[in-house]
Amino acid sequence: MARSSQVVQVGKRKIELSNLKKVLWPEDGVLKAELIQYYLTIAPTILAHIQGRPLSLVRFPDGIHGETFFQKNLPDWTPDWIESADIGDAKKSIRYFVPTEAASLVWLANLACIEMHQMHCRVKSRDNPDYFVFDIDPPDGTPWELIADTGLKLREVIEAHGYHTFVKTTGRKGLHVVSPIEPKWDFDTVFAATQAIAKPFVAANAKTCTLRIQKNQRDDKILIDIYRNRPSQTIVSAYSVRGLPGATVSMPLRWEQLHEIEGIRAFHIRNVPDIVKREGDVWEGMNAYAVELHTSRAAASPRRSLPKSGKYKTPDQLETYAKKRAFGKTPEPAPGELDEGVNRFVVHRHHASRLHYDLRLEMDGVLRSYAVPKGLPPRPGIKRLAVQTEDHPIEYLTFEGTIPKGEYGGGDMWVYASGRYEITKQKKDSMYVRLSSRGLSGEYRIIPTRNKENILERVDAPQTDWLSEPVEPMLAELSKEVPTRGEWIYEVKWDGIRAMVSLDEGVVRILSRNMNDITAAFPELADASSFAATCGLFDCEIVCLDPSGRPIFRDVINRMRQRGDAAERGRRKHPAVCYVFDCLYLDGRPLVNEPIERRREWMADAIKRESSYRVSQTVEDGEALFKAAGEMGLEGIMAKKAGSVYTPGRRNDAWLKIKTRNTLDCVVIGYTAGKGDRAATFGALHIAEPRDGAWHYLGKVGTGFDDKTLDLVLKALKKIPEGKRPIEQKPADDKETTWLEPVMWCEVAYGTITPNETLREPVFVRLRPDRGEA
Repeated sequence: MARSSQVVQVGKRKIELSNLKKVLWPEDGVLKAELIQYYLTIAPTILAHIQGRPLSLVRFPDGIHGETFFQKNLPDWTPDWIESADIGDAKKSIRYFVPTEAASLVWLANLACIEMHQMHCRVKSRDNPDYFVFDIDPPDGTPWELIADTGLKLREVIEAHGYHTFVKTTGRKGLHVVSPIEPKWDFDTVFAATQAIAKPFVAANAKTCTLRIQKNQRDDKILIDIYRNRPSQTIVSAYSVRGLPGATVSMPLRWEQLHEIEGIRAFHIRNVPDIVKREGDVWEGMNAYAVELHTSRAAASPRRSLPKSGKYKTPDQLETYAKKRAFGKTPEPAPGELDEGVNRFVVHRHHASRLHYDLRLEMDGVLRSYAVPKGLPPRPGIKRLAVQTEDHPIEYLTFEGTIPKGEYGGGDMWVYASGRYEITKQKKDSMYVRLSSRGLSGEYRIIPTRNKENILERVDAPQTDWLSEPVEPMLAELSKEVPTRGEWIYEVKWDGIRAMVSLDEGVVRILSRNMNDITAAFPELADASSFAATCGLFDCEIVCLDPSGRPIFRDVINRMRQRGDAAERGRRKHPAVCYVFDCLYLDGRPLVNEPIERRREWMADAIKRESSYRVSQTVEDGEALFKAAGEMGLEGIMAKKAGSVYTPGRRNDAWLKIKTRNTLDCVVIGYTAGKGDRAATFGALHIAEPRDGAWHYLGKVGTGFDDKTLDLVLKALKKIPEGKRPIEQKPADDKETTWLEPVMWCEVAYGTITPNETLREPVFVRLRPDRGEA
């Protein structure tokens, strides 16, 4: 960025950026260009929380040590496309900034707006907050452990009142504990509810906490600041950067993370985008957890029947729905009496004669329903057909099960996502709907076309593009024994190539574990018709089987190297089979946070029979499977903890691999000169493994080679550049060794590990080109 200014295109907007090399955080060397890039990158996630909210802005045009501007009123020269809201009364009104798109955040960042502080309401219901907040504000020097413990204690008390709690760092010193509520009550009522919780909590923790807002009256205690819940008060927004040394970020966390981090500075402008990309937004779908204020909850009242009206529909108004169903035969709910809710929605995955999805929105006492054959669109730019069907009863919000064959809609039906929705914009030609749930959150546009047909498209871009961007697979811990305590599921550890298979609008892409595209090597796996899905991301193992059904690693490795005509010949000689054992994303929504049983259930439903893809079957008796795997000469088995989630790119003890023999993946760092029959090849391989940024020497392996393997390994060795000895130890045969750049992986079997941590009785098993370079 050599020029002092430049024009960039962000979505539909052109924005002139200036002074990009200006240093805003001198101690950290963070430039204004980095601030702009941060807000552009994190836009899909931060917008989910601030879109439609009035914001106050904190600008630092001369850096964090220069003059600061806390700005509410937008300047007169604000572009017309920037949305705003006038809030106040006849005497005084303030023109607040209202974020709507990524371009608006880039425009703000270009003004050196570092901090964004949000109101607790959205513009559409500006008098009614949709959450309350407890600001845990500690004095300087308070140990992080005490701050974290205070947050956890407060969580327990708030949740005892029937709320869901979410936590984030403030980016300065403390924590914000946020609970979503239904936007029915004014600020004074909400403040009174928080006060009813805070007073007894502070009384029970009087030695460490206070409600006194004046600093000179706090006596070095932690302020439990509930006064943020007053009208016109704000809190720093989730994912907002702070104008403080370290360029810290107000970071949403899982509660268990409070004792895993060392403090506020763990999250900053340079690492948060990667964390969010890897782990997702832990606050996703927060609005779906909104409840009534505990001070306003009435005793449960009986469900009531309402007369016919233009607003609500009674059971006899669901005649079309009822006529199609025999309620004595189908488990589907019959029309009942009205059970009022607050804008709830459900998406059903319905595998009837043909797979489709149903989007149902609570309106006028029933569920307005749309059949979406290909599922909700995964990103903007993709249009889906959505056919409005008959209204369904409210009870359908929680219905899932198997509708008997022969009945209307016979087949399996699952609740694919459920939560709350908001109509964000109503136009003559379309309706904009924001869905919020734990599994699926996004804004969609429904455009009527003809008869009951509509176009459904996604408006906002998701933070993670599961289909286009490489996603690293979850890794397993090594275990010596089959776990039996607790609940586990077990499956064969297939001896093949680990692969991530993506299906995106009819196009299949296969990435190896080291993220190389190997689709062309396996043409039989590039068939989109193998899936009962429109888009998805599957974790798999590609194998080539012998006539007895055992995987032959050498065959599949050879297949991986072939392209074009060679790949077609390999397909005929050694056809590949892809065993699918997990699903990370399916038809418009990520599944990584679903329990493994649910992921596998949807995965199995998405794989068609009689294709080159097969579902990796699980069993309940792990010890029997391990014994059978050993007898068949298989590599081992996998044990996966029931109820566990999928953690991309991370090793996790929820997955364990138990091998039928001791093996280790090592890196070849050199080889000795051959003698006798091996004079033309090599004697032994020096091997090592990476540990803490250095190479740990494991010894030499000189057995396990036949003539064919010797030639194969020698050819691979000759392709590697020679280098310096990468280990500190100087082996006795150092002068007879050709040292290499440590890039080539191999697998070695061994008896035990010696006291000096080398391998005893090592035997070469195979090269591991599927692991890429070390």
